[in-house]
Parts: sequence; structure tokens; C-alpha cells
Amino acid sequence: MDLSLRIFTIVLIVVVVSILEAKFYEIGPVIWIKRSLRRKYALEGKDRNELLSRVQELLPQVNDSNTVFSLHKTTSHHSGGSVQVATNTYDLHVFVVDNDSFWVIPMEYSRWKKSYQLGRPGKFSTDSVKDVSLTGKHGKHLIFTFLLEINGQQITINMDLVPFCFRKNSFYPFDLMQEIACENAFQTAEKMARIACDITPEELEESRLKDECLKYGTYAGCAGAIGILSAPSVSIIPSIVCFVIAFLFLGMMVLKNQPPKFSALVVLIELAIAYLLLK
Repeated sequence: MDLSLRIFTIVLIVVVVSILEAKFYEIGPVIWIKRSLRRKYALEGKDRNELLSRVQELLPQVNDSNTVFSLHKTTSHHSGGSVQVATNTYDLHVFVVDNDSFWVIPMEYSRWKKSYQLGRPGKFSTDSVKDVSLTGKHGKHLIFTFLLEINGQQITINMDLVPFCFRKNSFYPFDLMQEIACENAFQTAEKMARIACDITPEELEESRLKDECLKYGTYAGCAGAIGILSAPSVSIIPSIVCFVIAFLFLGMMVLKNQPPKFSALVVLIELAIAYLLLK
């Protein structure tokens, strides 16, 4: 294969994989670039100030330190003939801390009109909470999942705590900073878990670590897959870099006291395949 064609093939593979990672997993170079570019708009505070102003019309006690915008993304898979189709659902809410309780305001966002509408506020406290779980990563994206029982009905609601929200795609309405509000919401949710369900902060953190390391295992497998695709190229370097990244993710799992098992096996198999392709 001609050298220029091989280089073009490698670049094309990296670009395609990066786009797919951004679309389905919201990770990778495309998301990193967007995160960097959108930060200056978040720091300006325009989206944040407008949101606070509109929420304050519904709840006068709203301020910058007690109001959190939450967007929770759920991916479901179903069969479309012989093809698996993935569907993303975006649930938008505003959470307002009120002492040991939360006000919740549903939000509808039109990505075509670039506008949003706020619904009627509802409130829940420890009396309604039946279970609480924590997933995600500190400082970036934490998710509290509450199981509530209200008027005899069980309801699940997710509160996503993201200190820096930015427009990852057209379904994300804001570029805003909300670090202090996220910290206050986190402390209130922790207190709820302890009082309502007798779940300690240590137990919440243990379950969160398991979820975080599961994602690291997935990232390691993806890096190994790219290493295989890069193997039959003009240089061994791209493949080596991919597997170094894969083993770094596995190492992060070890450092968090979550030794990789299945994911380590997958990466080793991928390494063996890449080695055979390089021979």
C-alpha cells in the first residue's frame, strides 16, 4: 500500500472513531475540543443568569448557590430488523436545594427553536425517599438516582451534577458553570441518603467507584480496538500508543482498588490480535 494512502487510512480511522465516540459515548477528542471552546461562553454567565432569572419567577428563594441544571441522558437499544438501533433520551430538570429538601422543575427544550419552557415545581424530602444511589465521576459528572414514593406511586428521578455544562450536541441547551450549586446539592443528597435509607457516604462512594471503573474498562477495550485497526499500518507507533492508553485505563482501575478482570482479558486478546497483524 502506498505510504500516503496508509497515512490517509489511519487518519480516516481516527476521525471516524472520534466522531462515533462523541455521538454515542460523549467522549474522545471531539468532546475535548468542544469542552475547551465552550468554556469561555460558560464563564460569561449569560445562560446561567437567564436560567436563574426564569426559575426565580417560580421559586423566589432561588440563587446561584442552590440551583442546579440537570440533563440526564439514557441510551436504550432495540432491534430494527437485523440491526441494533440505539436511541438516546434526554431528561432535563432544574433542582433547587431547600434546606434538607429538593424542589424539582421539569424542563422542555426545543433544539430547533433553541428555546426552553419550565414546568410546575414539585418538592420531595427524606419522607419520600426510599433509595439513593451514586454513579459518575467527581468534579465532572455525578449522578444521584432517587427512588421516591409519592401518593403510593414509586418514581425514579436522576439528578446529574455537572459543574461545567456545555453544548456537546444540539440536545444540550446551555454553556454554564455551577460548581457551588453542585456541591450544595451533593451534600444535601448525601444527607438524604443517610437519614432516609441509612446509606453512609462511604457506601455511596463504593458503589460509585464500581461504576466509574466499569467505564474505564470500556474505554480500555475501545482503545485496544483502535490499536487493532491501526496495526496493519506503515508504523507500529499508533498501535503501541493505543495499547499504552488501554493499559493506563486498566492501571487506573487498580489504583482505585477495582482490579480489572474481564476488561483486562479483552485487552490482552486485542493485543494478541494486533501482534499477529503486525507480523
